[in-house]
Amino acid sequence: MYADVILPLNLPQVLTYGVPVEMHDLVQPGMRVEVALGKNRQYAGIVARLHNEKPEAYQVKPVRGIIDEQPVVTEMQLRFWQWVAAYYMAAPGEVMQAALPAHLKLMGETRLEWVGDESVVYDWSDGAYRAAEALRVRREITISELRTIAGPHQFAAALSELLEKEAVIINESLESDYRPRKEKIVRLAARYEAEPEMIALFDQLARAPKQLQILMAYAELSRKQLVVKQQDLLERASAAQVQLKALADKGIFTIGEQITDRLPAPEKPDAPPIVFTPAQQTAWDALGTSMEEKQVTLLHGVTGSGKTLLYVEKIKECLAQGKQAILLLPEIALTTQLVRRLQSYFGAELGVYHSHFSNNERVEIWEKVRKGSYRVVAGPRSALWLPYSDVGLIIIDEEHDGSFKQKDPAPRFHARDAAIYLAGMSGARVILGSATPSVESLYNVRQRRYGYVSLKERYMGFSLPQIQVVDARTLSTVKNEDIKMITPVLQEAITDALKHKRQVILFQNRRGYVPFTLCTSCGWSPRCRNCDVSLTYHKSTDKLHCHYCGFKTAVMHACPYCGSERLTGKTFGTQKIEEELQYTFPDARVARMDVDSMRGRHAISDLLTRLEKRRVDILAGTQMVVKGLDLEGVSLVGILNADSLLSFPDFRVNERAFQLMEQVSGRAGRGDGVGKVLIQAYNTEHPVLQWVKAHDINAFYRYEIKFREQYFYPPFSRIIRIIFRHTDEQKAVAAAQLMADALTSQPGIVVQGPGPAVIPRVRNQYIREIWIKCPRDNRLIESLKSLLRAQRMHIIGMRGNTGVQILFDVDPA
Repeated sequence: MYADVILPLNLPQVLTYGVPVEMHDLVQPGMRVEVALGKNRQYAGIVARLHNEKPEAYQVKPVRGIIDEQPVVTEMQLRFWQWVAAYYMAAPGEVMQAALPAHLKLMGETRLEWVGDESVVYDWSDGAYRAAEALRVRREITISELRTIAGPHQFAAALSELLEKEAVIINESLESDYRPRKEKIVRLAARYEAEPEMIALFDQLARAPKQLQILMAYAELSRKQLVVKQQDLLERASAAQVQLKALADKGIFTIGEQITDRLPAPEKPDAPPIVFTPAQQTAWDALGTSMEEKQVTLLHGVTGSGKTLLYVEKIKECLAQGKQAILLLPEIALTTQLVRRLQSYFGAELGVYHSHFSNNERVEIWEKVRKGSYRVVAGPRSALWLPYSDVGLIIIDEEHDGSFKQKDPAPRFHARDAAIYLAGMSGARVILGSATPSVESLYNVRQRRYGYVSLKERYMGFSLPQIQVVDARTLSTVKNEDIKMITPVLQEAITDALKHKRQVILFQNRRGYVPFTLCTSCGWSPRCRNCDVSLTYHKSTDKLHCHYCGFKTAVMHACPYCGSERLTGKTFGTQKIEEELQYTFPDARVARMDVDSMRGRHAISDLLTRLEKRRVDILAGTQMVVKGLDLEGVSLVGILNADSLLSFPDFRVNERAFQLMEQVSGRAGRGDGVGKVLIQAYNTEHPVLQWVKAHDINAFYRYEIKFREQYFYPPFSRIIRIIFRHTDEQKAVAAAQLMADALTSQPGIVVQGPGPAVIPRVRNQYIREIWIKCPRDNRLIESLKSLLRAQRMHIIGMRGNTGVQILFDVDPA
């Protein structure tokens, strides 16, 4: 028997290992097995397939051990991984690396463990002596560490010497980093459980009041709880651990440990029954009909229309059928607020999965999904990797959002598209929800591939906010330098909102204090030494930061080229907005929501709590404020620089700008329908601004779909982006040219490039790109992918090209 094993490495294919006879009845696909790769490395790989086909190309190594009693990955997951790897041109190991929690991916190196007799004086060579001294102190070292300690020339002799003299043993076992949480529990000694003995014990401790207090607290807690935790007992008795230990030393209590859940099940509150509005009821009926006819249905509901209530009822239907449901959300920020609402309906059956959980917690969530404890899972794109057994419904909320697309590292998959494929494998239904659906989804509706349900009315009949485009040129007439980012019209509107005790959201898609600084004498600007980008000033650190590589440097007060001190900030970020708001509105409570301010594990939930309790008057933030915040107190939204959203060099620029502005506008007036949006722009006649102003997605779609068809962009084509990286610019250029030359032989495709990326150097690596437009012909696409894989192997295999990175991005967002 042979096993194809996926290793968590960027290898082009699975590796085949022999299965020892004694393991034939134990090993199953989806189990982790311990295997060796190379001379000194051990890995925990996933068994992808069992067969009897012996490889001819290489000598087969045996599986060293089986780690699991049951598969940790289901067979459906393995098929899903295989599709993701094939479609998105990723290695199987890259998919495994993305999918598995860190503590389920074991890898290690051969280690030497010291077992020498300390009473024996060994006669060592120089290299072995150094190694023996290190082993005596540390007790264990790896083979790599031995090579460093003994030196490369004396390494082999030192290893032989240590083994011959039986001073070390070789340890090749893999150790899991996962550790279950344990907590101390307290039990009363058995001889005191009878009432007479307990009364006598109370009398005995009468002269030790603290110990008596602990005993009384234990008696109280033990009536309410099956198990008394040490922490609860000490808190209840207001006692110290030393006093409890004294009772344990007397044999009155025993203190032990038990494994506890890191994610205790929340109590299930009695959620009020959902009562639909007439518009929601109509949508609900249409949704049921559409889901019977189509696998995928687009639920197009305006912002604040109550799509979540429809989701909840559909999930209830799914659970009643004994199946699992997945709710994909674009951001952890959105997860935090929505989870509170979902818990009131699903309680302990609801699991949440995202990157803010620790590695240990992620393992426990994985196991709860595998065992069926969590029947509903909410989370961002990573929630798609969990080991579901019987999926009946997948909901992708805000399906248009770009964060569903994985950028780096591989696999660069799109969670929306991958979820639709996963649903097809399991026979599940899919709901795509959005107030601003993607052009691709709207096109699929027009082509009758997807069902379509609209919800055009806000919950309780509230009106959509009024939108006004404000000419940003009025900023130049403001004399006060400190408020040049806010027009007089917007400042007056903020003042009025605060006067009426309402909340305000201001959106600026730039973090930091000053994203761009310029010498007005010679035109010089500070740039990163590792990347071709300008440095952003952060006032919190008083340094210039690179947002791509993390480089920081001191602030410059004079131009290093011309010596002028006329250095001026030309744009503004969220830090500066926050400061200026505090200066302009000193009585207002101002908060900021961006990557820099939301780094803590509970930072997002804490801020949302403050917003919901109206302890924040003005919130300034990046696109984190756009995605799904449901705050009843917000009456005013300000978009401070719409022009920056409309000028990015990308064929989706209009779509993204429309979606961002429409979504952030939807934060206003959700509680009472009295909402207002002010958009500051220099190009006030831009067509996207007019569509946003009218909330007219149909006009936007008609314009955009003609543009896409004319220039052969998705949904009329498929795009593959090829990225070339190297620290030597000429090697990156040469590799890209070789690929472009090979593509001339492929008929039916449009090749653009090679050329420099939008940011041509990041982390001292030069980046070149080729963009390929391919007709939506599956045979042609597969042929093209085969050519690209083969050509990558050829280019990397050429002499001098070992450092060249060639990456594929299928369907770039």
